[in-house]
Amino acid sequence: MNAVLIINPVSGDAVPNEKKVDDIRKILVGGGLTLDVAFTSEEKPAGILAKEAVLRGVPLILVGGGDGTVGQVATELVFQQATLGIIPLGTFNNIARSLAIPDSIDGACRVILDGQDREIDVGCANGEQIFFEAAGAGLDAALFPAGEQIKGGRWSHLLEVARITAEFQEQVFTITLDRTVHDAIPKRQRKRYRGHEMEGQTIRVRALLVAVANGPYYGGGFTISPGSRMSDGFLTVNVYRRFTKLELIRHFWSISHGKFQYSPKVRSFSAEEIELSTDSPIPVHVDGCPAGETPLKLRAVPRAVRVRSLEGS
Repeated sequence: MNAVLIINPVSGDAVPNEKKVDDIRKILVGGGLTLDVAFTSEEKPAGILAKEAVLRGVPLILVGGGDGTVGQVATELVFQQATLGIIPLGTFNNIARSLAIPDSIDGACRVILDGQDREIDVGCANGEQIFFEAAGAGLDAALFPAGEQIKGGRWSHLLEVARITAEFQEQVFTITLDRTVHDAIPKRQRKRYRGHEMEGQTIRVRALLVAVANGPYYGGGFTISPGSRMSDGFLTVNVYRRFTKLELIRHFWSISHGKFQYSPKVRSFSAEEIELSTDSPIPVHVDGCPAGETPLKLRAVPRAVRVRSLEGS
């Protein structure tokens, strides 16, 4: 089978990704693939390379990089015939983790050679922007621009993070669902609600942030939605209510790097279509990228991308 490997030469650990290509090629070609390699660049980012591969009719499009690179390639494969294969070479690799793809080169290549094709869901924001991990509004969205600067080594932005955190206040969110609140609440959690709280399709709540997840993980490997699956046909709304800022920081630390810590202050709702609005506009993000301000309309797009993964994952 013909395949193309789109690889980000700069993401990942101390070993440049371009130096890993020989190991990847040896395993995949040894397993019977015919492999072309395309490195991303400013002129040809991952999305353009993926689009070109789709137009050429390449049946298996592989991506080596972090979640940003994987997301760019996967977006071009929405409702296409090509299968996506993932070799996680980034820092957190949330999409690969959500699909139980090993984080070793050998393990990921074995999934590409021996795994099964499955179809996964994506999220769509405001009718146009595709996301794979999560979208949301609130403190996390306000912090993302400064956080990206720090991630790039610009430590002076720590003061900006501290300032934004100190100044940000709880917001009143109106969350509108495509079903009754009762039907959107996981059955095991319904006993925590009074009857009138589960009536209608609208929730009004004060919170520091609301994150709407397509899979279990987002951001810095945060397990924000452990019950979510990328093939369940739903988005999961996670409302962070009644947290002080210190409690919220502690909670996110406890769920970083794929860990999970239950908190009764987080309320979750599953739906196919969701609208978030606030009394005053606040920042929103889509897979960690700034995406304007509230209101934000989100919907699940089932079975949108074909991906190679382990059977039953």
